[in-house]
Amino acid sequence: MKCPGEIKQLLKVLYNLSASETEVMYFLCNNEARASEIADELGKDRSTVQRYLSKLRTTGLLERESVIEEGKKGRHYVYRVPDKEKMKDKIKEKMREWEEEKMQVLEEI
Repeated sequence: MKCPGEIKQLLKVLYNLSASETEVMYFLCNNEARASEIADELGKDRSTVQRYLSKLRTTGLLERESVIEEGKKGRHYVYRVPDKEKMKDKIKEKMREWEEEKMQVLEEI
């Protein structure tokens, strides 16, 4: 799935994401990767990326898959955006919630 650059601003506003969290989300919108691969690609510390991924998973926009590679010990996690339609539906729902909240604020003026 290829996401337009404009999605960064939308995610930042709707989900109260930092610029770095938005970059991680945008990267995963166009790729699937392990935390270490994301950290390398974006020039971030892996533990910092892990914190971003944890927060991003709470949005419901990301999924994590446990993977065991043949011939290697242990497992690792691969992060991805599940699918385009599911992501769009979640963002649309969040936009409606955001609009309702902001309309209430306007009514209180």
